[in-house]
Amino acid sequence: MKKYFKHIIVVLAVFAGLLMSSCGGDYNRIQKSGDASLKYDAALKYYKSADYIKALQLFEQLLSIYRGTAKAEDISYYYAYCNYYVGDYVMGGFYFSTYYRTYPHTKRAEECEFMRAFCEYLLSPTYSLDQTDTKKAIEAFQTFVDDYPNSDKIKECNKYIDILRDKLEKKYFEIAKGYYTIESYHAASTALANYIKAYPNSKYLEESYLIMIKADYKFAINSVEWQKKSRLQKVVEDYLKFVDAYPKSDYIKDAEGLYNNVMALQKNTIKS
Repeated sequence: MKKYFKHIIVVLAVFAGLLMSSCGGDYNRIQKSGDASLKYDAALKYYKSADYIKALQLFEQLLSIYRGTAKAEDISYYYAYCNYYVGDYVMGGFYFSTYYRTYPHTKRAEECEFMRAFCEYLLSPTYSLDQTDTKKAIEAFQTFVDDYPNSDKIKECNKYIDILRDKLEKKYFEIAKGYYTIESYHAASTALANYIKAYPNSKYLEESYLIMIKADYKFAINSVEWQKKSRLQKVVEDYLKFVDAYPKSDYIKDAEGLYNNVMALQKNTIKS
């Protein structure tokens, strides 16, 4: 009985191998064929069956063959999506862009401009890395919003723009906070003050205020005597702005402790 099942398994394996070989042979034959219509039909078939690698290679050959003809538009469209589906977002974005610039008045132009922006979005790295691609993605989505203000994709664009902007905020905030970590207190204070101006609605705003107060405090107490007075006063000003803006902040007690230290130092300075 076991031998019988082993025999069946071997037969099935051989059959599967022959089938794959046959399919591969068909694909190679189509690739080498001079029949453009055969290639187009096969490329479309592979595309619809989600075999994007084979479809990609055939559409790539067809791009030059059908350039300037009625089929060129369809080939350009499918080729862009093939690149996208195989995970090549750089080339996908490029060919989506090529499509909507070449065929700006077709029904697919809006879709392709959105997909170009979405490819840029997918290329945006984690916040700790260079954010050039993040900025490109924001610009791409904003261009789409400007070009198609009534599109049903606007809500989705705004969602992605918010995600990308959050990433830029996080990047900027971590850089500013980094100055404090390496004890470059004056640079930290300046960077955090700029951050607060640049992102007045940031979710990191309260923490930014606290770190700025800490930075100004440490910068002040480590200063030469004749500069301490004005620098301690800067801590007081920071604290008052913070309390006025966020009276119920979770960071109030920490900030208040620094403020009280400054008051005590100023009082001792007056006495002396």
